[in-house]
Amino acid sequence: MTRRQDAGDAAALNLLVIFILAALITAFALPAYRSYTLREHNKLARIALQEVVGRYPAWQRQHPGQRPQTLGDLGIYANSLYVSSNGTTGTSANINSIYRISLAPPEAAAEQTCGLHQDADEALILVADPVQMQRIDVQCARLCLSSSGRKGASGTAGATQCWGSR
Repeated sequence: MTRRQDAGDAAALNLLVIFILAALITAFALPAYRSYTLREHNKLARIALQEVVGRYPAWQRQHPGQRPQTLGDLGIYANSLYVSSNGTTGTSANINSIYRISLAPPEAAAEQTCGLHQDADEALILVADPVQMQRIDVQCARLCLSSSGRKGASGTAGATQCWGSR
């Protein structure tokens, strides 16, 4: 073998080692990053739900004994409110939307409201449905918040973990 052939073999071996290291880093870092991103998006949805529910007491003082029928009653003039990955909310979906917040109708099934039921004490239940890439979050999935502060989640982790320090 010539010296030139040895140098070529060493370069190929170095390149192979670099590819193997890159694959290992990707195999471990990507799932950790994805898990972190899902948790942070979950926090953004919880904050948005709490902000919308925070509008209810003022509306209730002006309309005693009534239930809001739409988000418009709470000052959000759209059928849904969209939470973006940068923490902003808007009335239309965009490429960065991660959750769609809507008002659950009184006749909504328990699975649509994370097991929360509307009754005399619950004037409204807000639902945050994951959209786009956030739909891969099977641990928390849909988040729900009632006007009395009860919390729910439809995923495998349950409300306590999803609304806790997740």
